[in-house]
Amino acid sequence: MMEDVHNLILQRNAYETTPFVTVHASNVSLRKQSYNTQLCCERLETERNDREKLLDQLKIDLRGKGPSKIEIKQRDTIEKLQEQLSEKNRLSQELSKQLDLNRFQEKTIESLRGEVSRQEGIILKITDEMQDAVTNRKLAEKQYIGLKDNIRRLQEENDSLSKTSDELVNRIMSEKEKSAEEMNKMIDIIQQQKDKIEMLESVNKTGKWMKWGSTKDTPTEPPSSQISERKFGVTGSIAPTVIKARIRAHQSQATCLRYDSSGSDLVATASDDATVKIWHTGTGKLQKTLRGGSGHIMLGIDICGEIAAGGGTDKTCRIWNTRTERMIHQLVGHGHKITCARLLNGGKEVLTASADRSIKVWDIARHTYRQTTTLRHSSTVNCLDIPSESESMIVVSGHFDGGLRFWDIREKKRTTAEVRCCHDGGCTSVQFNPSNSWEILTAGRDSTVRLLDARTLQELYSFYHTDFSIDLNNAACAISPNGE
Repeated sequence: MMEDVHNLILQRNAYETTPFVTVHASNVSLRKQSYNTQLCCERLETERNDREKLLDQLKIDLRGKGPSKIEIKQRDTIEKLQEQLSEKNRLSQELSKQLDLNRFQEKTIESLRGEVSRQEGIILKITDEMQDAVTNRKLAEKQYIGLKDNIRRLQEENDSLSKTSDELVNRIMSEKEKSAEEMNKMIDIIQQQKDKIEMLESVNKTGKWMKWGSTKDTPTEPPSSQISERKFGVTGSIAPTVIKARIRAHQSQATCLRYDSSGSDLVATASDDATVKIWHTGTGKLQKTLRGGSGHIMLGIDICGEIAAGGGTDKTCRIWNTRTERMIHQLVGHGHKITCARLLNGGKEVLTASADRSIKVWDIARHTYRQTTTLRHSSTVNCLDIPSESESMIVVSGHFDGGLRFWDIREKKRTTAEVRCCHDGGCTSVQFNPSNSWEILTAGRDSTVRLLDARTLQELYSFYHTDFSIDLNNAACAISPNGE
């Protein structure tokens, strides 16, 4: 390829140089002709001068006489010589002009020869560079082939390692599941044994003996230590008239508050300071502080016995053991901030809602959590609640578009029941009546609180006041445990 390029360039230079060879030869011939013409002119000029001198001498000799035949002949000859001289002078001038033109063309030829020499040097340099490029290309091709082989080998090793890793992960997961199942069985056995022991202790304290083989079970009363001091129901719900205690729970704004659904005298609070704190409702003292939010705001919180769940703006829901204050799970799967979280089945499952317009159900009963259900909708969930009955699988959610929607967790779908526009500006809180699950209390950005019948989806009561205003999407409302 390089030789072809070099031959083409030499051929082009030959085409450009050939016309100037003829011009140079013509210039040399013209210079010779000009020199000969100049010599001829000088010779004729000398002859003319000699003849003029001879004519002048004849005039002097023949003064007073008429012109003779010789004189006339001489005059004709002189006139002819003058004409020839004039013609020679004209030719000499033209030759001089042609000589100047030839000199200019010679200079041009010299400059072109210099340019040709420079171009030839450039061609040689380009030829060397092209040879270097060809060498580098061949080297790069060899390196590319080597890299392809290495990449192919690495891909094969990666595939092998990925396969081995998947097998190990599956094996570890299966072993973990087996261990978790065995652990759950052991926990159930231990719990059954504890229940039997507590029952026997209670029987011993009341002085009643169990007769094995009896056809009837003797009813026993739970010991007084197991009865919660927080009394709900007809006799325990009293509307407060004064502030019993004022607690500065967090360094910044509190975002959520939730009573322990297991019935203990504990309440959990979440805050912008990325912490969850647990308080005793009787004394107002701080019991536990749960951390792990890494500076992200905690928006939703729930507590049930020794399990607490909290979701925040980092798109994850954290599960803590309140007894040890250690985080046991970090649920990852939502694409946006988690707005609320609720515990199901005595803390074995978690229900989360997010600004990514989805509701997810998580199984946390084992050492490794598992996402079991995903429900999707068209608006952000601001709040959700579940009935107080433990066997109920119906969930109600309040949305940014102001609507209420009902979900069947067991069937993993949304029911046909829906309130499209319960509040203007969005629904901020929703709660089932603890004593009557057919009633739902809601609050919204329109600064109203409504009580709805879940069976007919009709409004029963509407509460509002000129001094009452709701300005936040996480503003909450509550109904007393006796439903009054």
